[in-house]
Amino acid sequence: MVRDLLSVSINQFQSDCLQLCEHHYPTVHNRGMREYHMGKALCRRIISTMKQADINATLVKSPSEENQEQPVFTIETPHFYILVIAHRLDSANLGRREALLQSISAACKQTDTDKPQHLLVISDHWFDRSKASKEIPAWWLGHLPANSDEYIADGIRLQDCAHSLPKSLEQKCALSGGFHEVHHPLKRHGNGKVVHRYLLLTAYYPLNHVISSQQ
Repeated sequence: MVRDLLSVSINQFQSDCLQLCEHHYPTVHNRGMREYHMGKALCRRIISTMKQADINATLVKSPSEENQEQPVFTIETPHFYILVIAHRLDSANLGRREALLQSISAACKQTDTDKPQHLLVISDHWFDRSKASKEIPAWWLGHLPANSDEYIADGIRLQDCAHSLPKSLEQKCALSGGFHEVHHPLKRHGNGKVVHRYLLLTAYYPLNHVISSQQ
């Protein structure tokens, strides 16, 4: 159920991204969204989705400083918590990837509640010409996207990656059974075609088994 509600929220959030880009072009178009704003906007969407499903949800914890590089938000409902980690891949280098792994690991270690917890990670990335950038979809998913030909049509030749985020999370954070997705919320003006150069990346994990293994 939680995964379904989060999927609805992510779909609606993609519409938010499109509207944001239209009203703040070229800032978002060139730079993506700041972590704080991206995470806060997604949390608002999740809370709205929960309330539409008659689930009382509140944002009980948010970063005290908007400039915090990788914010972790906590949404509480009567029956479960959702941790939302916002991380912007403004660079595709190994340092930025490792920073995300460290944030996820730290968030998992801080879990201390009897309620079930769920983790949602969101990131975004604009392709550049580097090999590291072209590896991002394969690194995020654990494999090349099935629609790689659509990227090639837009001049983006994706690269496979020797390492992957799902495998690293399993090895370093004992996380498994997750769902990783790559989205493209932005559309070209005029013809409405997908802008493949902009990636919105999401990953969902239930944390129950992680909490049990740490107690």
